This record gives sequence, structure tokens and C-alpha cells, in this order.
Amino acid sequence: MIDICVQVKEVVQICLLDPLGNGNRHFRHLHYLRDWSGAFIPGYFPFPPLDLLYAATYLKKYGYGVKIIEASIKHLSHKKVVEILNKDIPNFVVIPSAYFSTEDDKYLSRLIRKSIPSTKIIFCGPLATYNPALFLSDGSADFIALGELESSLLSIVKGDYSDNVAYYDQGKISIGRRKLLDLSQLPIPDRSLINVSAYKYAIVNRRNPVTTMTMSRGCPHGKCKFCSAWLYTMGELRYRDINSVCAEIDEIVYKYNIGEIFFRDQAFTANRDYIVKVCEHMISHGLDISWRATTRVDLVDRELLALMKKAGCYQISFGFESSSQESLDINNKGISVAQSRQAAKWAKDAGLEVVGMFMFGMLGDTEDSLKEQLKFVLELDLDYVQFNESYLLPGTPVYDEFIQDKDLFLSRRLVKKHVIASYLRFYLRPSYIRKQLKKIRSFDDVKFLIKAGVDELLFHL
Repeated sequence: MIDICVQVKEVVQICLLDPLGNGNRHFRHLHYLRDWSGAFIPGYFPFPPLDLLYAATYLKKYGYGVKIIEASIKHLSHKKVVEILNKDIPNFVVIPSAYFSTEDDKYLSRLIRKSIPSTKIIFCGPLATYNPALFLSDGSADFIALGELESSLLSIVKGDYSDNVAYYDQGKISIGRRKLLDLSQLPIPDRSLINVSAYKYAIVNRRNPVTTMTMSRGCPHGKCKFCSAWLYTMGELRYRDINSVCAEIDEIVYKYNIGEIFFRDQAFTANRDYIVKVCEHMISHGLDISWRATTRVDLVDRELLALMKKAGCYQISFGFESSSQESLDINNKGISVAQSRQAAKWAKDAGLEVVGMFMFGMLGDTEDSLKEQLKFVLELDLDYVQFNESYLLPGTPVYDEFIQDKDLFLSRRLVKKHVIASYLRFYLRPSYIRKQLKKIRSFDDVKFLIKAGVDELLFHL
């Protein structure tokens, strides 16, 4: 008897894209965080597409053939993406759209429709969730996955559009009811779906490659006027099963040999007991992993930060936002300037690098308060800063206030002026430059730092 082995090509029923943005003005191309934040990534190196990984693995669990095209990290043009899609002819293509990539994403959709008219196109992202008509009315999308991807994509591929889906129905846009996924149903993401070794120098890090993961979704505060995260989480804070989280960390270390994790939780330390257990797992199992996270200044204490340091954390990011208590209060940030000072000191005392995120031009800001901002930043002795113009994102309360009365806000030109000046004054200090030179490990580090710095400045011009 002769055994004949026939290799059958795996059927790709749904393809999830992480598109490379077409450049404009100063840039040849752009990278975006195509998740709940919908943000632009300063610098040259994107993060792993975490939302796509969780969603693709979830669909695999139900028996669907999935594929992720990593166009952003591989610098694949839209035309190249279409060529790849033509080899698989998937039933569905998912385009996650960021706040500033809308027109470019629609262009990608048109290319796909022209080349593969049988493929149904699904848009997702914060803006698509807030305004499905923006993508449905001109034919860019056949479906909108509202909010988190897992259950909405499953509904679409099953042909059940009652939950978390928007689509055209008899000439009108039908918007399904929103339901959140029980995170105990969320599987450990299958990182074999991407090239894990490609993700290096994700903003600033110590070890390569870098991956992202999350233990929770949502924020315990959820009231900041400028934040659009509620579009995904509907104001609820949920946690994954802690055993699944620990198993994922073990897999990252032992199966994939990844050197660093960037936790993408909106408020990493919101559940203190939960984080203590995760840190104790890392310590007791001797996991050789570096990591960093983002949280609020009112959700840390000296002992917790010291434990995080012991478990491998080397960097913590805080959304300080402003040095003006009036601006913080007007925007419902729910923190005090005193808490910002205390959190930064505790983190530095624990031996952690501190990244400060600030907004310029918030509701309530004045030119005098912007001038005081840099003094406050320097006082905190931060290692890195990110100065953002306070973008008025559709779906946020501050956007509605802007539409009602534009005079409440400073001019964009004035805000840009202060952002650029503050960047230059912070990063070009001789003492800061000497400090950073001591950290350089290779010529690649030099190239990355220059590229990241130039891109950040150009973005604000």
C-alpha cells in the first residue's frame, strides 16, 4: 500500500490587517495603535497588534481559519497587502481604523473591493464604533465591529448581527446592542500568528523582542472628559482569570523567548491584590522578563511599586496630564497635583524609570498654565515625557463641549508652539543628554533615539 500525503492549504476565512499608514507631509509612512486608543505612534517601530491577536485566537477557538497581515511592522504597502489577500481570497477582511488614519483606511478598502469584490470588509476602532455611518454610508465597510473585537467578529462571521455589529439593513443603518465579553472566555493569544522577533525598540525598552499583553479592560475612574476608551469598555472594568494571565506570561518567557512585556492595561494597578499575585508569580517562578506598565497616580503606593520592581518592572508611565489643578478638575481627571508629585517620588525611590504623559491645551488651560507646565515636569525628575496636544476626539465629552463653544479652548497654533518648545527644552538639556548617552548599547540605539525624536517633533509641526 502506498501512502499518499496531500498537503491541503488552510482556508483563510477572515484576515485581520495591521495596515501601514501612507505618509503625508513629513512622513513616508505612519504607524498607528489600532486598538481602543486609536493613536499615532511616534517613532519608527510599532507594537504587536494585540487586539488582533486576541480576536484571531478567539475565532480560531470556534474553528475559523484566520490570518494576520503585519503590514505596519513589515512596511508593506496597501498594494502589497492586496496582493497577499488575492492569494487567500478570504471571506472577510478586518481593517482597524485609528483616529487619524480614516481616509487612508478607506483608500485601502477601495483597493480591496476593486481587486476582490467577493470579500466582505469589516471596519473597527473607536471612531468606527462612535460613528458607523462614516464608514458604511460611502461603502467603505460592509460591517462595523462595535467596540471589542472578539464577540463582534464572531457574530459577523456567523451571520448573527444582533450584538456589537452595525450594518446596512434595507437602506438604513442598523446598530446592534452592545454586550461585553466575559474575559474568562478570552484565550491566551496565539503569538505564532505573528513574527514575534520583529517587534523591537517599541518606543523605549531594555530588551528585545518586545510583546504586549493585557490583564484587564477598562479603567476604574472612566470619567476623564478627553478619554475615548469608554467606547470599547462602556465604562466597566473587567479582569481576566489570573491563572490564564500567569500562564500567558510563562508562555511568553519559555515558549517564545521574549525579553520584555509592555502591559497595555489602561490602569495597571487598579486592583492591587491582583497585581500583587501576578508579581509574586513572577518572583516565585524566577521569570527572566523585563516589563513596564501604565497607571494612574492615585493607584500606587510605595510598597506596591517596590514589589513591581522586584518582579522585573523597570518603568512606569503616569498620565499626569497637567500641572494645573483647575484643568485637572475641569476635565474630571480625578487626581491632584500633590498625588502626581508623590507617585513620581515613590516610583523613583523604588528604582523605576518614570514616563510622564502630559496634555497641552486641555479644557481650562491658559497660556500662563502652559508656561508653568514645563517647570512642573522638570521638578518631577522624569526619565521620559510625552507631550500631546489635547486632541478633541469624536466620542469624548470634551469634543461635544468644543462643538458648542470653541472659544473655551486655546488656539491650536499656540498649543503646538508650547508642545514643541517643551520637547526641545526637556530633551536637549545637557544633563539629560549625558544621562541618555550612558544608556546606549549600540549604534542601533542611537539611530532609534534620533528617529523617534525627530518623528515626534515633526508630528507636531
